[in-house]
Amino acid sequence: MSKPFLVACLIVRDESAELAGCLASLAGVVDEVRVHDTGSVDETPQIAAECGAIVTLGRWTDDFAAARNAALEGWSALWVLSVDADQRYVGDPEKLRDLLTGNTAEVVEVEVDNAHDELPYANTAAHLFRKDDVGWTGRVHERLTGVDGRAPRTAVAPRGAIVLAHGGYARPEVRAAKALRNAELARRTLQEAGGDRALIARTLLDLGRSLIGAGQRQEAVDTLETLRDLFPGTPEWLHGTDFLARLVLAAGLDDVCLTLVEQMRAAGAARPYCDWLAAQALAQLGDVATATRLLAGVTEVVDTAGRRHDPRALHELRTLLAALAHAA
Repeated sequence: MSKPFLVACLIVRDESAELAGCLASLAGVVDEVRVHDTGSVDETPQIAAECGAIVTLGRWTDDFAAARNAALEGWSALWVLSVDADQRYVGDPEKLRDLLTGNTAEVVEVEVDNAHDELPYANTAAHLFRKDDVGWTGRVHERLTGVDGRAPRTAVAPRGAIVLAHGGYARPEVRAAKALRNAELARRTLQEAGGDRALIARTLLDLGRSLIGAGQRQEAVDTLETLRDLFPGTPEWLHGTDFLARLVLAAGLDDVCLTLVEQMRAAGAARPYCDWLAAQALAQLGDVATATRLLAGVTEVVDTAGRRHDPRALHELRTLLAALAHAA
């Protein structure tokens, strides 16, 4: 029996409200759908089966990588599309298959358009991969690594072939609940990390961003400062400084934000993004002229992790600066 070319794989639990919509978006895109249920008490497994998915049952062990790896057991495919129940496929299935045919990458990153209760944003994430060449690692914010632990060969899919529309952050109460869950998983990972400095750095960053999402801002600040103290010069230091700069900006600590932005510049962060952060702090300090000058060269807002912020945020800041300049 020939190996399927492209199979969608989901891990789910109590996703009866979302699952049918996700599976409908995959119709005609993949050769089959595999749904691994980790302990639903609602009708999620039945809905998956009724939609034509192959359903397996497991249990939740507070480990996303373990669940995703369990979902991959016992079947074959050349390529896997890892998708969540609150995501929807958008794109051209023929272009997607053309992209994967003959592709030498082991992992293909996909554009994800994230709805958000504040402002939407877009990012890329690893959602397509060769089943036999990589596996999942990490209790929370899991990632794909080669079977021998090396970094996999990676490509990026064009938006015309695939975009995943993600609605999981559209409601603040859902976003906060997920952040609290992720924070707890990150704490457990830190307890188990031993002397693995790379894992500790990644997990402190995961914990800090999760605490921000959960609204626990002081603990987030403490966590990010710990990250900065322990791991200077690392990518995690830069991302953590970015999160910290946005936190203090929201708290009105504009001088602190400006100091952090200069540290980010020195560490190699993109100038337009640093100008964007600094312009907000300067506007709050009343230096409208300098803020306007900095913002003149900014055409889009892309943070240190590659997330593209909604263009409305840039437009609103420009509108505010124009109004302040006019009033002055």
